Amino acid sequence: MTGRASTLSPKSLDYLPGSTAAEKRSLAKWYAAARAALARNRPLTTATTPTSDRPRASDLSAAEAAALRSVGAFKDETPIQADNDPLIRSQAQYMALLEESLSAAEAAKLLHVDVSRVRQRLRERSLFGIEYEGSWLLPRFQFERRLVIPGLAQILKALPPDLFPLDVVDWFVLSDSDLQLDSDTAPLSPREWLLSGRPVEAVVTLARDLTRA
Repeated sequence: MTGRASTLSPKSLDYLPGSTAAEKRSLAKWYAAARAALARNRPLTTATTPTSDRPRASDLSAAEAAALRSVGAFKDETPIQADNDPLIRSQAQYMALLEESLSAAEAAKLLHVDVSRVRQRLRERSLFGIEYEGSWLLPRFQFERRLVIPGLAQILKALPPDLFPLDVVDWFVLSDSDLQLDSDTAPLSPREWLLSGRPVEAVVTLARDLTRA
């Protein structure tokens, strides 16, 4: 959780264009599931909201719990159609990504550098950021403890520059069959591969292949 006000609020849900009560409930549930995935660097594409794994009020801030309750997110009232709407899911995931990301100042504090250095790295694409309402937000997948994951700058420069932020995040945390040492081990995600100290070039190659696709 960052120090910013929560992206999800009763007001923000009320102003979603054309949203029905069921759609707002679905949005709130997908938002909570996405935040849980992002907090653990798990793929957004596999984040779900099954009945047994729905968010509990005790897991959220007071403001978030109030926003979820206001649209009935803790009730079994959302039609299947709304829960399976890809537009609602993407919208909720993007809201969650903004909320879970670090501001430039927070990233600077984490890395023990001046905020101007963070902005410089964003411009040169050695850090990944989302420009939102005139400010930079930096998704957490690229950090581990107080460090940037190894090889990040090389990989970001190899990735297509126009990838949607949700796709960038999922690409880094989804396992890839090309990042598997042998048939007896599970494939790793680019993030896991880099944190394990394996060759950066293997991930750079995947990023370049994505550019050519």
